[in-house]
Amino acid sequence: MKKTILTLAIALGATTAFAQTSLATKLSQATKTATTASNYASQASTISTALNSALSLTNTQKPKVATIVTDYLKSKANISSLATTNTSAYTSKLSGLNSGMLSKMKSALTAVQYAKLLGLKTSPTVDAVSALFI
Repeated sequence: MKKTILTLAIALGATTAFAQTSLATKLSQATKTATTASNYASQASTISTALNSALSLTNTQKPKVATIVTDYLKSKANISSLATTNTSAYTSKLSGLNSGMLSKMKSALTAVQYAKLLGLKTSPTVDAVSALFI
């Protein structure tokens, strides 16, 4: 009887610890991916600089790409609170933002540059550009 109670207590404790860890992990991820209004400008600058070098942007393309990135991050910041309150709405809206951003990028970039951008999307490297695809 004591072994059964001990086993149940351990199982319950492990389940509770796992649930707390899982929740803490999800909140941490949401915090990392949610871009706040206070830091989107610096992130946009960092991402634009990385894209400039990765895609060899022309002087005409640089401001267009910077505007696309800034607008995307602003919009992402506006929906960031949904990441913890309504995850399905957040996922849906983020998906729309991502597809809209990629559509705008496609019109601003050449076909070769756009292909490189999509290659960055599938890259396992976590850097400034990966914030566009989270």
